[in-house]
Amino acid sequence: MAADTTTHSHPTTVSEPRDAAEDIRVALHRLSSSAPEEFFNIANDLRALGCDDAAVPFYEKAIEAGVPEATYNLALLHHERGRTEIARSGFVAASEAGDAKGAFMAAQIFEACGDDDRAALHYARALELPETPVRLARVLRRIGLAQEADDIVAESAAMSWESAVEHALRDATPVAEGLTHLDHHWSRGETRVAVTLALLLEEDGRADDAEAVLLVAAEAGDVQALTNLGTRWRDNASITPMFDRLRPSRETHRPARGEGT
Repeated sequence: MAADTTTHSHPTTVSEPRDAAEDIRVALHRLSSSAPEEFFNIANDLRALGCDDAAVPFYEKAIEAGVPEATYNLALLHHERGRTEIARSGFVAASEAGDAKGAFMAAQIFEACGDDDRAALHYARALELPETPVRLARVLRRIGLAQEADDIVAESAAMSWESAVEHALRDATPVAEGLTHLDHHWSRGETRVAVTLALLLEEDGRADDAEAVLLVAAEAGDVQALTNLGTRWRDNASITPMFDRLRPSRETHRPARGEGT
């Protein structure tokens, strides 16, 4: 009689995702760690692997253990998964704990909901981030605090390229002052100030420097700078050499410091 070679298998019991996350949560509750940041690190690794639901209990354990960054990261996870209310609560908690990134995200959500007062509160807690001042100023203007908004932009012009651009474009700002702030960012490789910097250089009578700035930014991929440069060459009947002039390296066309760029 031939041997029975049939392969027999038994079904594996697999939990639903929510049940699995709860199982992890229960297991973690039984654990303690002298290095609670490991819960945070595991959560980040799980996110990197695309296992967001599994990461949640580890973030919760890290928060319980007092790892400050965990509150923001968990809120960000919920935000990216479209759980806006839960995310907002998490960002607010991070903001109240002194996390500037959490404060910025909370402010963004409140601003999007039209709650400018609370948006201003949380933006004010995130002023160390260079992207914050112009957004706080925008909210302050809407609630009738225009002078405070202008002061915040002026005070942050050296830190934030966006503030430098907005401050330079104010009628009350002298051209020389605007150029100083813009050149500070330009000299550090921030090409997004190029169009405004070129505008002020034109006003200051330095048309060649303005063109050189636009050319560097255009070569770096700034579409607005390229558009302005094309318009400039068209108006000056310089279309023919346009592509030849785009070929040289950035260093060839970067005006030297001290020439006002």
